[in-house]
Amino acid sequence: MHSHSSEFRSSQDEKRVVITEKTPLSASSITSSSMSYGSADDDVLVSIGAPHIHGDDASIRSSTSQKSSIMEDMKAWMSNVLFGKTANLSKSSEEERRISASLREIATLGADDVLKRFDTGFNGINPSEASERLVKYGKNELSSAVLKPWYVIIFQGLIHPFNVLLMILGILAITVAEDPTTFYFVLAMVILSVGLRSYEELKSQKSFKSMRDLIEPLTRILRPDGNGGFFETEIPIADVVPGDVLTLRPGDIFPGDVVLVESKDLFVSQSSLTGEFLPVEKSTHVNDPESIFDLSNICFMSTSVVSGRGRALVISTGNSTYISTINSTLNSDSMETRNSFDVGVRKVAYLLLGFGLVMVPIVIVVNGLTTGDFYEAVLFGMSVLIGLTPEMLPMILNANLAYGASEMAKHKTIVRKLDAIQTMGVVDVICSDKTGTLTQDDVVLTEHLDSSNVNNVDILRYAFMNSHFSTGLRNVLDSAVIKAAEASEEVKTDYTPSEKGQLYSLVDELPFDFVRRRMSVILKTSATHAELICKGAVEELLDICASVREYTEGSISDVEMSDKYRKKLLAKVAELNGDGLRVLAVATKAIPEEALECKDFSAKDENNLTFLGFLTFLDPPKEDCAAAIEDFKKYHVGIKVLTGDNLAVACKVCKDVGIDTEYVITGPELEEIQDNEEVLNEVVERTTVFAKLTPFQKFNIVNILKKNGHTVGFLGDGINDALALRGADCGISVDTATPLAKDAADFILLEKSLHVITQAIIRGRKTHANTIKYIKMAASSNFGNVFSVLIASAWLPFQPMTGNQILTQNLLYDISQIAIPWDNVDEEYLLHPHQWSADSIFKFMLYLGPLSSIFDVYTFVVLWFYFDYRMPFTDDVKYFQTCWFYVGLITQTLIVHMIRTEKLPFIQRNPSWQLALGTVSVVIVGIIIPFTPLGTNVLQMLPVPGMFYPFLIAAIVGYFIATQIVKKFYIRRYKQWL
Repeated sequence: MHSHSSEFRSSQDEKRVVITEKTPLSASSITSSSMSYGSADDDVLVSIGAPHIHGDDASIRSSTSQKSSIMEDMKAWMSNVLFGKTANLSKSSEEERRISASLREIATLGADDVLKRFDTGFNGINPSEASERLVKYGKNELSSAVLKPWYVIIFQGLIHPFNVLLMILGILAITVAEDPTTFYFVLAMVILSVGLRSYEELKSQKSFKSMRDLIEPLTRILRPDGNGGFFETEIPIADVVPGDVLTLRPGDIFPGDVVLVESKDLFVSQSSLTGEFLPVEKSTHVNDPESIFDLSNICFMSTSVVSGRGRALVISTGNSTYISTINSTLNSDSMETRNSFDVGVRKVAYLLLGFGLVMVPIVIVVNGLTTGDFYEAVLFGMSVLIGLTPEMLPMILNANLAYGASEMAKHKTIVRKLDAIQTMGVVDVICSDKTGTLTQDDVVLTEHLDSSNVNNVDILRYAFMNSHFSTGLRNVLDSAVIKAAEASEEVKTDYTPSEKGQLYSLVDELPFDFVRRRMSVILKTSATHAELICKGAVEELLDICASVREYTEGSISDVEMSDKYRKKLLAKVAELNGDGLRVLAVATKAIPEEALECKDFSAKDENNLTFLGFLTFLDPPKEDCAAAIEDFKKYHVGIKVLTGDNLAVACKVCKDVGIDTEYVITGPELEEIQDNEEVLNEVVERTTVFAKLTPFQKFNIVNILKKNGHTVGFLGDGINDALALRGADCGISVDTATPLAKDAADFILLEKSLHVITQAIIRGRKTHANTIKYIKMAASSNFGNVFSVLIASAWLPFQPMTGNQILTQNLLYDISQIAIPWDNVDEEYLLHPHQWSADSIFKFMLYLGPLSSIFDVYTFVVLWFYFDYRMPFTDDVKYFQTCWFYVGLITQTLIVHMIRTEKLPFIQRNPSWQLALGTVSVVIVGIIIPFTPLGTNVLQMLPVPGMFYPFLIAAIVGYFIATQIVKKFYIRRYKQWL
């Protein structure tokens, strides 16, 4: 790729967008032409750069730009104050670049120079020097996520926007309105809400803590013995210091960033850091790759040795290592960001508070002018403000979340942050790592192809013998070959017979090295018959092949390896590599009797081989991955793959599981367009597969998607996923993930099933639906009550309902809604993500609120003109207030069944039995109250005359019919209901 261009590739039809630095790019050019991507064989030029501006135009545009910048800064500041801040990783990115540059510089040094630089020897440093360095550099520890103390969890619950709103109202009630009853009721709601939330969070935190590894890990180091020799000893990883020398064996985890000073056949797994599913070769050779992860002589903290041996010098520990840049960022203030749930909740709280601040002064003025008593009008206004706010909103919200956490626990999922349950229901894009997340993180042999590209058991048999008889350390590819052979009924693995029934035995082997890039075994079946079987990198192996074995119609023949044949085989390998497969070749040759007697074999004997076929390897997708992707599509959740692995491998896996691979891009290509925000945003929006990404690029992609209006979930388990997990609205990891990934996640899956994520999405949407039901019903109903009170204040010479009666009505209504977390949700609603929208709540209030006021006015007319309840300071007032209490409570409670579904209630959709029981019970209690001492003595009510009940039934039926009509109109206009 050229230094000043990047390619936005299409893996299906090779459509390309070539981005060059020539001319300015406008938004219209992106949408109309630049992002149309042309035809399959055409390149589309998208230009980046500053336009050439002359004279006054430049100053005008500069002034406009400055004003725009100031406005943007003010807008960002207001957004941060009201809704929370967004992450800023500029400092972390600088630190990452600094450490990367230091590692590159150290990688250029030879073994002697690097040992001299760190003032150490080939056998390490003595214990006293190690102790001094431990004091100087500190413990080799990364700070993990600090578990919140109980009092912090309680405090964070108290300062939730809804609880703050209620506490303000409670203080106003006891100080201004002198109403201790309201204050204690509100206080009880806040305590219950905070208690429920804190209990669930502490419980999940306890589960998370118990999952952490409590065993102190050890590592092997060398110490000089004082006589020119050395001895091995094990020390805690926390005591490792720069200058320590490690001995490397399979299974070892690097305790810090290291440089190799000796290696033999060393393969290292970097999947947790880069996402590459295959181990990478490491050696003392110096190279200068594009990515620091490809430095051949540098290994990183938390990666591990798969095979081979070596010695490594520790060059950085703790907070000086590469992964410390990720860890420190995770624990910094810059990562304390807002998610869509936080923003939505705050918007709703501000809407309710703002609505009250507008409506209450109007009610006070109108009521004061009508009654002539402004003091009583102020007290009544305070009651209206309290009545306008859904008092049980925090309680209902947290009950929903607690029930959701309980349900998720049944699916073996730890919910670390309760809010994440509802956020999961709002997620419309899931970004996923590939290795270990979509795939099994276990390399398997997928095909064993002969020269005709046909799966041939002979190829598997020869490959098995090569891996089986090798006495060296087996790598993951050898293990995959042996596992495939053991699963095959046509390959004997307990013994390996020749055609004559004799057993093969090992004569000698030629181990793998980084120059030959192959390994061979010499096997014999008799005193005079033996053969060499070679397995290794394709090009290096084809170079030593003189013939090709062809299998045609039951016959086997060896033909010459011509240049044309070689090109044909290499073309097939390129095709397989393009499908994301790792390819090895297998070849063989007969060993003459005289050579067998010599028993002195070397790499020189690897010549004139007969090529047999190819072995292809892949980290396959999880068994349930394709079905889970289909579930995501069903529930309208987009999927994007963000991986550190190479592009071909990522596209292969994505195609296999049904993820679109039309538009793909790599990390280096993204780097070249990062300064053009407009193009970058559009590219990130369209691309579905991102490969060769750094951890910081993953985080930036998540941030761009959030900025573009998406609610983003991230699924990952590696160190390189930790930043993106924390930056996403909802981070999902597994219990086998790296500690950094688990610390950053909101959900931790205790079993590796992607279907659990679908269950989390459904549970989140049910939680969101039931929460929004309560908010919309309570807010619109309360608004309708305030609207009715405003009309009554302008008309009636007395208050239509006392403050205590309003509070009692709201309390009964809220009790009827306690069962909402258990309510059923329409299947149609669950198919789509639904964002928190204060605008939607506002519109709902405007439509449904005045509708209830129509029937309140109907009640006023009946009571005023038919029953002649007009005289202040008489029982007329008590009768009037009791009758309106009935109408308000019963219609408000039963109308829940009309609002809770888009369909026709009880005919097309039924509520849960808990909600049905709750609403019926509250209606019965409400009707009984005026006949009790509570109603007559405390609430100043009187039993209503029997003639009022027909009017009450008419109001209920009429309200039901009117609501259904408005519902149909509302859905037709706004394409939604809840």
